[in-house]
Amino acid sequence: MKLSTILTRIRIGGFCGRRLSRRCPEPVALDREAEVRALLARPPFGITDVADAALPLYDRALTHRSYVKSGEYPIATFEDNERLEFLGNYVLDFVIADHLYREYDLPPGEMNRRLQVTRNTKLAEIVRRQGLGIDGAVRRRGQAPTDSIVADAFEALIGAIYLDRGLDVARNVVLAIFEDEIAECDIHRNYRGRLQEYVARENLGELEYSFRQTGPGNSPVWAAQVAVGGVPFGEGMAKTKQGAAMLAAKEALSRLGEG
Repeated sequence: MKLSTILTRIRIGGFCGRRLSRRCPEPVALDREAEVRALLARPPFGITDVADAALPLYDRALTHRSYVKSGEYPIATFEDNERLEFLGNYVLDFVIADHLYREYDLPPGEMNRRLQVTRNTKLAEIVRRQGLGIDGAVRRRGQAPTDSIVADAFEALIGAIYLDRGLDVARNVVLAIFEDEIAECDIHRNYRGRLQEYVARENLGELEYSFRQTGPGNSPVWAAQVAVGGVPFGEGMAKTKQGAAMLAAKEALSRLGEG
């Protein structure tokens, strides 16, 4: 699909989303409001100043159609997250495609392969592994939080962030979540994978990572240290555990002469 087509669909979705948001002026229930605000305040979202008028948009992003059809859906919101999921899917793919184009010198086929990090099963895995909290916050009725439900809610949330905060904020959130995933596809930038292979090949002993979190709760920084055979060889600091570990592994490879 051409980039111009993606951008056109994003603009159309953005217009529809903004128009629909005016139909939902009622406040979200206080307990649900607290839940949504707490999720958005957590990294990698870091959105702490959500306007009351925007809360129904985020609430809708985290609402599966089974909850709407149960007959117990709150008056505050009129829709499930399917329209937002459609929009968020295109925002997500555009941001990653744009990042791949700008940061990696890759042929189209390889860039398309990297985009596979956004398929549903991969999205659900990332949500759970990074502890984003979406799987626990999505409302549903009589449905287990399947990979599809979790992935759709994740994409819908990206769509909501785009509508409320714009493309730059949505891009920052997406890259904070996916940059390490994209880098792991690159044999040159996948420092953790390279370090693991080197340590095993040279029989250097056990490879162990340790982590420490610093900074305020809504904007933490992770510090990672990697030890080889019980000896510290690298440290790194980043907004995510994965990013900190990647930097620690990069330093360790350099000290081992493999950087």
